[in-house]
Amino acid sequence: MQRVFDKFFLYIAMGILLPTASTSADTAIAIFDLSGTVPAIFTASVRGLPGDLDLSPNVTVNNRRLGLLHLKYNINVASLIVASSTASGGPESTTGAVYTFQGSGFQVSVNPACVSVAPAYHSPFTLTNAGIDIHSALSGNLVLSGIEEDCEVMASWQGTSQALPLAGVYKLGITVTMTSL
Repeated sequence: MQRVFDKFFLYIAMGILLPTASTSADTAIAIFDLSGTVPAIFTASVRGLPGDLDLSPNVTVNNRRLGLLHLKYNINVASLIVASSTASGGPESTTGAVYTFQGSGFQVSVNPACVSVAPAYHSPFTLTNAGIDIHSALSGNLVLSGIEEDCEVMASWQGTSQALPLAGVYKLGITVTMTSL
């Protein structure tokens, strides 16, 4: 009986120790799934230039640089609203007296190099208290990259020659509101 047991044990040991032709190779797979996030950037800021507007009678000013509108965004722009703080769209005194301009009145424009602004607003236009949407088709349809640019904001006006305006300080605030899609 011992011999039978020894032979059986030998067959079992050989089966464990000797590979057989029917055994396939083992395979192990490891995958790193990586992702990253580009943060949303959506800012509008201004840098003004020091100095007062010359509102003297008979003065003519064309494209005076008021300051820079700095835009930086990588999200499509739904609107870029430019609005006047005054009802008239131009400078007014603290008592609400409107400065009377000759010709086309007080107008603003944005330099043609600014791709965020529609070409129609590269020429002087009149501000309104309700605001005007000046964003370009490009700013609302970003394809490959975002935009960062400085846009010069300019003003044009002609002082009245009809009558001497009332003395005082005339002010105007221009608000720019950028909204994403």
